[in-house]
Amino acid sequence: MFGKKTSKYTYGMQISDTTAKLVEIMTLPQEIVVTQRHSIALDKGSIKHGKFMDEESVIGRIEAMVKQIGLQGANVNVTVPLSNVILRRSVFSSLKDKALRNLIDVELHGGQQLPFKNPVFDFVRIGAPKEQAAAAAAEGVKKAAKPSAQEEVLIFATPAEVVESYAHVVKKAGLTPVSVDLAPLALHRLLVRHSRLTGTTMKERFMLLHVEPDHADVSIFVNGIPVFFRSIQINTSFFLDTGTDQMAAYGRNLSMELGRVMNYFQYSVSTEQEDVQLIYLVGDQEWIEALPEHLEGSFSGEIAAFPLPAILQNEDSACHTFAVPVGLAMKGA
Repeated sequence: MFGKKTSKYTYGMQISDTTAKLVEIMTLPQEIVVTQRHSIALDKGSIKHGKFMDEESVIGRIEAMVKQIGLQGANVNVTVPLSNVILRRSVFSSLKDKALRNLIDVELHGGQQLPFKNPVFDFVRIGAPKEQAAAAAAEGVKKAAKPSAQEEVLIFATPAEVVESYAHVVKKAGLTPVSVDLAPLALHRLLVRHSRLTGTTMKERFMLLHVEPDHADVSIFVNGIPVFFRSIQINTSFFLDTGTDQMAAYGRNLSMELGRVMNYFQYSVSTEQEDVQLIYLVGDQEWIEALPEHLEGSFSGEIAAFPLPAILQNEDSACHTFAVPVGLAMKGA
């Protein structure tokens, strides 16, 4: 049952401060089939805020899981924590990929101020800067435009040691890391799939709110492009007074922080000072069912569970907690 798999199977692994989740999927034209899914608790304190405190403990726990299910050597796509990622938008001269990468590398290591040294990065071309695109439209250009002199680029940067440490842990645990990705991008990959399958259009401005027991990751997309990332640490003990349960304490803390994020996005990020239209909640079923009522004070728009069930063939109530590793596995499909 758990023998050597063929190339039609792909794998995704998400490692958080508290758990490691691994999925195996088979991608079909109209649906995704989750053929295996596994979650294992990590020793408390072995990872703190995305940094390994006890690497050997994490390796041992994941290695035991990998051996038990017989997936030694499987190629896997893995996340790095959002708390270590910096998002930048910059304008560069239009160049081929290699030359553009070299130019970004020079900027990140010299001209661009980052809160860490020795960054590794990836980038996505967004298109002509708004001013240039508007000018072309005003001129009524109908023929295919020549390559722009400049273009806007979205850059994702993270410390090299973070990427190396996660790849090292996964490799020592018996798997073969083939790519490192970000949870919001993995989730967006699923939303694109959902849009194609259902014929629906994604909202122009939406938020992915990924909730974990000790933190929440916020990512905001505008026209399919991520424009804001933030990892919010949740200290529920501060709110645990008499008669307040953990979920209510978590919700109150998150609602306060979310209000600040919404305000910052609307007045500092959004070019038209527009608000987010929709929040997708990602996490355990219990959390995504209970949290909306606690977030009404900071957001009056639509709050919905991430639409993973519409994408999976064999979904159940536990599928929500595996949304990120499923999106990661799709990168290799």
